[in-house]
Amino acid sequence: MPKKNRQMTKTGTINNYNDMNIMNIENIKGCGQRCFAPFCYIIILGIFLSAVFISADVRAEPEVSGLWVVRDTITSPEKVAGVVDFAVEYGYNTLFVQVRGRGDAFYKSYFVPGPETYPHIPGSFDPLGAIIELAHARGIEVHAWFNMYFTWSADQPPSSRQHLLNSHPAWFMVSVHGKSMADDSIDAVRNNLIEGRYISPALEEVRSYLSKVITEVLVSYDIDGVHLDYVRYPGWKYDFNRRITQRFVNMTGVDPVRIMLDGAAVDPTIEYLEKWTDYKSEQIDLQIKSIARRISLADKEKKIRFSAAVKPNAEEAYVEFGQNWVGWLNEGIMDFVVTMSYHPDTDWVRDVLSGSLKKVDRKKVIGGIGAYKLKPEETAKQIELMNNLGLLGYCMFSYTTFNENPGFAETLKKIHPLNNHRPDKTNSD
Repeated sequence: MPKKNRQMTKTGTINNYNDMNIMNIENIKGCGQRCFAPFCYIIILGIFLSAVFISADVRAEPEVSGLWVVRDTITSPEKVAGVVDFAVEYGYNTLFVQVRGRGDAFYKSYFVPGPETYPHIPGSFDPLGAIIELAHARGIEVHAWFNMYFTWSADQPPSSRQHLLNSHPAWFMVSVHGKSMADDSIDAVRNNLIEGRYISPALEEVRSYLSKVITEVLVSYDIDGVHLDYVRYPGWKYDFNRRITQRFVNMTGVDPVRIMLDGAAVDPTIEYLEKWTDYKSEQIDLQIKSIARRISLADKEKKIRFSAAVKPNAEEAYVEFGQNWVGWLNEGIMDFVVTMSYHPDTDWVRDVLSGSLKKVDRKKVIGGIGAYKLKPEETAKQIELMNNLGLLGYCMFSYTTFNENPGFAETLKKIHPLNNHRPDKTNSD
């Protein structure tokens, strides 16, 4: 992975690090370097000619018309059938089905506890197995969607002894002020504008456990893809687990807690802040590479595609959340990403995606649309935007919105034509 150019955004010292948006997107790992001037003219000419000759291809129908399916909509055979029927009727060819929500399994597992928040699921019922069977019979792909580090959010702790909050509390993240997510009250965690309790990607045993979770599904089910969510830190204030910070101290001689709290007094040139940002991101990279290897070993025919739901602003994703999706795509570790570009203003979505798309092959990006924030007319505009940007496709968040508002889907169907062909799995590399 090429190293970033170290560039300060301002001359002189920096007084505090509360504003973490300090790195230019040009410097994100995997982006490459700026070209020399003579070659820039060639590149510009190539871009111009491409725009002239292949503009029709850019506006072609997307390969993927996707739908995120949240776990509470697959808790019975009737619900699963309803999801697949909906996808067929309204033109969705790819389902991202949530099978791991809060450290649990919506499939048959030998070691992951079942979803205790949904006790009414029949013991003999296998949600993932059922939706794969029905969807494949109708020509629809199923990608298993795993919430990675986000592990618990309820007010009360889980009752299962197998749940990670009970069996491995030391795996949970720690704040810059030394508060463990396992021990802190859920209200205190939420006061930091965080959804719930996260386990840490910087711990080798966490990465090993999650890779094992995904491997079990890989070898047990005929899935078309592995789709990761919450494959990130909840923000810059985590993870300061002493095991992790001590490793960083051993490497650099500087405590990252002091870097964050004391700012310029410790790190006047932000050198160590950048190293800490890189270090945190590299821990997630290790997880991504581990899963990619396991997919490769389990999938000799190269049919299973690897993806993640990501923050749409690539710079923010890297600096604030440790999510180096530009590098994952450019290094070929991951097949595509789905941007969580949920915003009611289509111009905002265009601006954010346009900046990030400069750094990657846009045919490795699916535009995520927050239908729950939109009316049908604006949803159609965002579908058209993803199409005009030349992306791999679009994905709706989520089926729940349509299920709870049937008129929404009917109106959207009238505005936007159906598209229900199966995606082309040919590797563009």
